Amino acid sequence: MAETSQKLQAGMLRDAVFEAAPHGYLILDPDLNIIDVNQQYLDLTRARRENLVGLPLFVAFPDNPDDPDADGVRNLRASLEKARATGRPHAMAVQKYDIPVRGKARGFEERHWKPLNTPILRDGKVVALIHHVRDVTEEVMFRRDQAIRLRAAQRLNDLAFWEYDPGTGTIYASRAFAALLGLPDREGTLPAADMFALVHPEDGAGLQAAFERNMNAPEHTVVSVAHRLARPDGTTAWLSSHGELVRDHRDALPRFVVVSLDITVSKQREETLARTLAERDRLLAQKETLLGEVNHRIKNSLQLVASILSTDARRAGESEVRDRLQGAAARVRAVTSVHEMLYRSNEVSSVAFGPYLRELCGNLASGDAGTAGVEVRCDAAEVSLPADMAIPLALIVNELATNAIKHGLAGVADGIITVRTALDGGDLVLDMADNGTGKDGDAEPGLGTRIIDGLVAQLDASMTAIPAERGYRVIVQVPLRTE
Repeated sequence: MAETSQKLQAGMLRDAVFEAAPHGYLILDPDLNIIDVNQQYLDLTRARRENLVGLPLFVAFPDNPDDPDADGVRNLRASLEKARATGRPHAMAVQKYDIPVRGKARGFEERHWKPLNTPILRDGKVVALIHHVRDVTEEVMFRRDQAIRLRAAQRLNDLAFWEYDPGTGTIYASRAFAALLGLPDREGTLPAADMFALVHPEDGAGLQAAFERNMNAPEHTVVSVAHRLARPDGTTAWLSSHGELVRDHRDALPRFVVVSLDITVSKQREETLARTLAERDRLLAQKETLLGEVNHRIKNSLQLVASILSTDARRAGESEVRDRLQGAAARVRAVTSVHEMLYRSNEVSSVAFGPYLRELCGNLASGDAGTAGVEVRCDAAEVSLPADMAIPLALIVNELATNAIKHGLAGVADGIITVRTALDGGDLVLDMADNGTGKDGDAEPGLGTRIIDGLVAQLDASMTAIPAERGYRVIVQVPLRTE
């Protein structure tokens, strides 16, 4: 008897707690018929218990027929069915769900609710559903003035807010977000499928995947994705969307609160810049090709000039004219070799001067120096020079070597010419020496000397003759351009 009495007291206590609960509660059977209702729910809806218990939920609370955008029944049904199917609670976003006005004054009253639907399980089966609601109408009304100010800020900043509920497959869209989608100017809930249908086909799977892979993530997990919209009017917009996962309690299915920024103008600028850069690269490649062809043709033309000069020199016999023609041919060949290297390399406006100088010295050694029995030694620094610096330097080396062979080393056994380059701060230093008889300081400057002086001036360089016990040594210091 005592046990029975305790059970009765416990049952009465539960009933009293249910009636006194500060929030509204409906108890529904699995077919969504109303089994029971507490007093707070009756007070919130201004209904009588006998007018609710036993009725299907959506007969007792239909949609407002005067509101063409009413979607309360659809959204609530989707949430209840989700809780019934999963056996887990489902929290809904704030819903506009108008309620019938009871009594003589017929019609509907605008109301806003924060619902939570929780299944009651017995032996693993759903035997009932608790529909728990909190009336947030006053909060929503209070926020409307703030929302007006927020929408003004949104228009200035191209921001739009929305809320995605994967459980019910719905989206609560702000007016700004509806405008971004190209939909009528309204704020409210719409099927998520309608929104995702407007996402560009190439981006839709990625946007949905960004939400799906975070369904079981911790609360406040951030979701960020950029995507395109294909609007109903045929225009395309770019959105940058950033959201957070939220749960109303630990076991509730997640929702995503999202803010989207219209970045269409920025994307259009990026695309224009990308096209401009691609065109620039194409023109640069074309320029490289044309410059390579120009260097090739210049080389061929200079080779022809050098051949003509050499032919004329051979026909001139032993005379000063022959020497001058041979000298001219050597100078042309020095310039030709620069253009040959430019053509062979991947560069069309700069020369790897180290390899070039070694090649030039090799040509001197196998040409006039070899004929005169003079050894040419080369120690070249690895440096890249513009063609308009490499050519004058090549001509200086050619003239100094030619003068040494013809004058300082004439008649000298075991003659040696050394050619060295080194980097000294921002300068390139050319150091040339021979072990000949030296330079006659009283002699009238010849053509080669005058050419060297002109080339040194062209390079804004300095040239210094270094006293030596034997032979002749000269140092040319060339400032390297920094651009």
